Amino acid sequence: MKDICYNNWFIQFLIEPKYRIFRHLLIFAYIMATFYDSREPKEYFGEYHYYHKLMWIAYVLIIVYVNMYLLVPKLLFREKYFTYLFSLVVMIGLSYLALKAVREHYFEAYRITKEVKRFSSLFRELLSVTNLLTLIVFASTSIKLFQRWSVDNIRINELEKNSLQMELKELKNQINPHFLFNMLNNVNVLVKRDPEKASLVILKLSDFLRYQLYDNNQHAVLLAAEIQFLKDFMDLETIRRDGFEHEINMVNESGSKDILSRLILPPNLFTTFIENAIKHSFDAEHPSKVTVEFKIDAKEVVFRCINTKPEEMLVSEKSGLGLVNIKRRLELLYGNSFQLGIVDSDTLYTIHLTLPL
Repeated sequence: MKDICYNNWFIQFLIEPKYRIFRHLLIFAYIMATFYDSREPKEYFGEYHYYHKLMWIAYVLIIVYVNMYLLVPKLLFREKYFTYLFSLVVMIGLSYLALKAVREHYFEAYRITKEVKRFSSLFRELLSVTNLLTLIVFASTSIKLFQRWSVDNIRINELEKNSLQMELKELKNQINPHFLFNMLNNVNVLVKRDPEKASLVILKLSDFLRYQLYDNNQHAVLLAAEIQFLKDFMDLETIRRDGFEHEINMVNESGSKDILSRLILPPNLFTTFIENAIKHSFDAEHPSKVTVEFKIDAKEVVFRCINTKPEEMLVSEKSGLGLVNIKRRLELLYGNSFQLGIVDSDTLYTIHLTLPL
């Protein structure tokens, strides 16, 4: 199992393989402290007193490790809960009876103090010892359960992360061809109507493809590069279409003059909105305009896109695909921390997007 990264040192100590030997030393030290007291009066003659203590310590260690590496993985992790509890109690009870028989056979001849009868019967003695040792063993069970939960939780998070990354990639793969398809349609129209403009569009399109192939495949791009990309996009539409105007305004409230040269965002967050604004602003009888505004402060970026609308506009179901995809992409990237608002009036269509920094 690979090392697992956690910020909490205590969790790291409990689950990471590189600390395994220290965990075992800690278990050994805990059992030693529980069952051995140097100031305790000797019950047996000479070295047999220490042999007796070591026998008890070895007995508890064996029970703990049999539980951790046999009963827990073979029974508890396989959801055999009753079998696990039954096996644990039976193991402790039978092993204690065996230990008691060994003690009476090998150690009683060397006893120097009279044995104190703490229990009225063997059953009461067995019940008390089983209860005590079961609690000690359950501490090791808790450690194994916590380790299992931590590893499973990390695997789930990794699977969710990989799933989100795959979905993000799929969304980008849907958005980019949609954009390029519209651009190629534009070139097709211009080739017949104005070859010189078509040539200029092709040159611009090469810049778009370069941006799509390189910058768009990065995890993040400079906001300045993204804004330049949007400006070139609308410049192309100006070349292709008569009566089309556009403007991009910047409002910097961050207090930093070079914010654009440092601010990075995921690529292609605004392209779909601009593309829709250009497409749905088309009016064969009247001038059309797209106005874009970026407002930046210390905590967020506010993007606003306003486009004029023709008096009659037909919107097919396919035209909403890009907007659905970008909404889902924003959800994957920002969760609930972004705000997207749409205002659709008779003459204007406004997108208002707020992204946290």
